[in-house]
Amino acid sequence: MTAEELEGYFTGIELPARITLESGVVVEDVPLFLESHFAYIKAHEGSKSIAVYMLRLHNAIKAIETPIEYPEKHVV
Repeated sequence: MTAEELEGYFTGIELPARITLESGVVVEDVPLFLESHFAYIKAHEGSKSIAVYMLRLHNAIKAIETPIEYPEKHVV
């Protein structure tokens, strides 16, 4: 997906408050996450440095469509 297609995807859905991208990587403010990632991508268009931002956005789609369920941790 292109950055424009990713932005369109996120614009057209109800966003969860938080998502888990992978074990130990939790996005607590999804709208802020998206805003900052798209701002970086637009500001650095054509740069190789946007690859990690694009990857995180793709991972966010997976996290929204198929949330990762982790068992509750019990603190003793």
